[in-house]
Amino acid sequence: MRTPAVATCEKQFILAGLQADLRLDGRHRVDFRGVQLVVGTECGTALCMMGSTKVFAAVTASIVTPNRNQPIKGIVAIDVDMSPMGNPAHEHNRLGDRGQELNSLLEMIIRDSRCIDVESLCIRAKEEVWKLVVNVRILDDCGGLLDCAALASVAALYHYRRPNVSIQPNRTIIHSEWEQALVPLNIYHMPICVTFGFMENGEIIIDPSDRELPCLAGSLVAACNKRSEVCALHQSTNIILSAETIEWCVKKALQRALDLSELVSTVIKDDATKRQKNEKPPGFALTITEEILGSETGINELVAPCTSAQKTTTVKYQPSVIVNEDPLAGERQNVDESDAETAALQRQVDHITATLKENSVQKTKDDGKKEKDELAEVDDLLDGILDDDLEGEQMEM
Repeated sequence: MRTPAVATCEKQFILAGLQADLRLDGRHRVDFRGVQLVVGTECGTALCMMGSTKVFAAVTASIVTPNRNQPIKGIVAIDVDMSPMGNPAHEHNRLGDRGQELNSLLEMIIRDSRCIDVESLCIRAKEEVWKLVVNVRILDDCGGLLDCAALASVAALYHYRRPNVSIQPNRTIIHSEWEQALVPLNIYHMPICVTFGFMENGEIIIDPSDRELPCLAGSLVAACNKRSEVCALHQSTNIILSAETIEWCVKKALQRALDLSELVSTVIKDDATKRQKNEKPPGFALTITEEILGSETGINELVAPCTSAQKTTTVKYQPSVIVNEDPLAGERQNVDESDAETAALQRQVDHITATLKENSVQKTKDDGKKEKDELAEVDDLLDGILDDDLEGEQMEM
């Protein structure tokens, strides 16, 4: 992965130390860093610490519409956050080149390696599937970022439990953990990522730090599982590697995969055992050092000037959630509603037509009566004129 450049004097110092098999953290060229893995009290959360590098991963799920090309398969997405808290070179709400490369490699290792059974995430074909989002947060970037992020993501996926779902003809019910037990994910294998650095003279540096990687000629990322399968290979820069060098790196990666797979399995089993005994898992409280807990001076605290209240914890019952109410009868309901609307409109049209017809008939009657009255008046007027003419003629005679 791309890292910021270092000064020339620092580069010469680091390379001279690597030539003498001395590293800044006290390791040899072929030594790995120590790994500490902790899962949280919430299902689907994990914190991985590889040396000084710390990465937090959390898995969330939601019901969405599947892709048209894959109507019976769920969706797995990776979301990486490169916050300035992990490294001052990172920008807020902007991945940059390193973040985009990290996101692409995590998708290649987790999603493209098909370690998750995406068909088991289907609820209704072409209508509803589960979408898993692995949220990766970089807490401290001191090298080996991809290895630490991949391990944290895998542990979070193994630790995650999704709600159980009941499918009915007219709705989908998402049960809460109080009604039905949560369901683990179907995971085929556990891809473990290992980064190898290469010097100009061909020397191999295992798990290079953030200051060592810019001084090297290139790197190779190998993702393997405990079944001796190579899940992914990624080479940076244009260095030429021999077949023997790649085979040696893959063997080291396979051995590392066995050790870290056992670590993940042990952590997940211990957490499951405590939950079965109704014991509250310690979660991330394990990351607090004994020096802080046993310090006589204590930790700096900020106490608000208010009255103290007794702390009470209540557990609230969470009911089930109903989604996609009556999906199969939606068309029939639409037809019924359209028929009802059409009938109502027809009744309104008939009423308006009858009213207009009645008004027209009444108006016709009124117009006919008015015409008759006018004709009668004209006849009376003509009769009067004729009578006057006849009287005039008689008088002349």
